[in-house]
Amino acid sequence: MQVFPNLPISLSSLHNSPFVIGPPITEPSQFFGREYILKRIFDVWKYMPLQHIAIVGLKRSGKTSLLHYLRRIIDVSTEQLRPNQRHDWLTPGYQWVFVDFQDPRMCYQESLLRHILIELDMPIPEPCDLIGFMEVIDQYLETPSIILLDEIGAGLTSPDLDEQFWWGMRSLGSNHAGGKLGFLFTAHQPPEEMIVDDNKPSPFFNIFGHVLNLGAFTKNEAIDFIASSPQTFADTDIEWILEQSGCWPALLQILCHSRLTALEENQSVENWQTEAIHRIKPYLYLLKQ
Repeated sequence: MQVFPNLPISLSSLHNSPFVIGPPITEPSQFFGREYILKRIFDVWKYMPLQHIAIVGLKRSGKTSLLHYLRRIIDVSTEQLRPNQRHDWLTPGYQWVFVDFQDPRMCYQESLLRHILIELDMPIPEPCDLIGFMEVIDQYLETPSIILLDEIGAGLTSPDLDEQFWWGMRSLGSNHAGGKLGFLFTAHQPPEEMIVDDNKPSPFFNIFGHVLNLGAFTKNEAIDFIASSPQTFADTDIEWILEQSGCWPALLQILCHSRLTALEENQSVENWQTEAIHRIKPYLYLLKQ
């Protein structure tokens, strides 16, 4: 019997899923909406010194997807985007660091600092402690750089990221690096409500003058997203999806996926809508906002 070797799959031969349920959106071409929030963010970062931004939103509101879009959209080629999709928010050349505090490695000071320096293509001091890290940033940072801190609440609970660490981050964002270092963090609560050791807010939060709330899409943004389906939905289906989703992107993804699957499998309207309602039940808390 002839045995064929296991050949690697070419990623270029795979197509992006029309609707993504569960994982965050990482490809800019699959990111929709948020025009108001994006304009607010990029308008802040057009000028020096770089200012710091907090994004507040519920679980499944799209915070991580937003961060992936921010760090990629400026430098992505037009061939990788949808027709007429905007990508000229900033002049190319900014550096971006994505930190996911749900990754346990990012909750240890040394591995976190190493990660940031590697992403910024800077020398790694030995030992890679807070003092060495700050000295490297002061000495080598020449390009405007944004550090995106996803789910900062998880980082605040880490014993290794103590108060001294957050004081150091505050100092970098306010007194060092010539104003070329900006921070953005995501959280479920506004900075003033996030309590850490001794029932006090982290000193890091004092530098965040811009707090933006991440809510649902506008109706036009939701319609634009629904229209991206490879099969056109009937007007009655679109109205039903808009009503049931409240224009929240996570619910739109699920409902549109259900409708597309039903069209491909010739399911009845009653069947696919019943299934779709069942699938969005865990996330109905979004509709109460």
